[in-house]
Amino acid sequence: MNAPATPAPATAGTSLAELIYIELVGRAFLRVENNAVIKPEPSQLAKLSIALATEFEKAAIEHKAASGPKNVGYDVKNLDLGNLGA
Repeated sequence: MNAPATPAPATAGTSLAELIYIELVGRAFLRVENNAVIKPEPSQLAKLSIALATEFEKAAIEHKAASGPKNVGYDVKNLDLGNLGA
């Protein structure tokens, strides 16, 4: 017997892309006279979800960097280190 293949571990971006894909498919799903129709094509939704997840991750990194501590008005040249070693 063959052991079942284990799925590759999902990275944070992949997980986010999957969540976005699920949301997009849920919103694109149409029910017309007892038939289910997905517009646009699922492959296009997959590409869009990956692109959105990538941009979200970039924006999250930029936001974290911008909201971090800042040394406003701090000038190293004015620092007196003369008594530090004594």
